[in-house]
Amino acid sequence: MTAYLRNPLTIVWAFLSFSTVVSWALSRDVGGSAQMSALVTTGVLLIAAVKAQFVIRYFMEVRHAPAWLQRTLNAWLILLFAFLLGAYFAGL
Repeated sequence: MTAYLRNPLTIVWAFLSFSTVVSWALSRDVGGSAQMSALVTTGVLLIAAVKAQFVIRYFMEVRHAPAWLQRTLNAWLILLFAFLLGAYFAGL
């Protein structure tokens, strides 16, 4: 049982579950303020980007991939996060 708890995938899964609850709690009661809404949206998108990084590395086994593939996926994730954030703020 303790070997299961020390498994990196179990730890990552627990982190992903915890961060999902944190995202939900952040976005649950935003209110009407545009400034607060922008802060919450940025936080939720940042948490989503970190979660995507963990899924890519651990559940898609990219942590064992060549360095060029890891860098490419990291750049893609950063560009996607920047695009989503830019699209959100452009629509405000």
